[in-house]
Amino acid sequence: MLKIALPADLAAMFAACEGAYEQATREGYGENPKVIGAVSKLISAWRALRIANCNLMMAKGFFTGELASMRFDRACQATREACIELHTAIVQAATENRLYNRCLMVANPDHGSDKPRESTKVA
Repeated sequence: MLKIALPADLAAMFAACEGAYEQATREGYGENPKVIGAVSKLISAWRALRIANCNLMMAKGFFTGELASMRFDRACQATREACIELHTAIVQAATENRLYNRCLMVANPDHGSDKPRESTKVA
């Protein structure tokens, strides 16, 4: 029986996606709806890749092997696209998070300090 391994670039890309999502979760913007949607697409593509890998290993004959190989290639491409989409969503969520934090600092200048400013004291 033939054991098919994932392409090295795809495995590295998936590992980078996992690391980026963990960092986004630690920094507080991993719960962004765009990020969650991209993660679900990545999980779906990863499952399809694993199924295609199993089908490719079990394929017997020329035509079934070629068909399974085509499905495996498509699943690899879908996984790559899902990883790219996840990275894009994480970058957008990080930008939105930084912008939101800046807006909070402008709207509430006393945020983070114990003493209120002179102009904001209530007499």
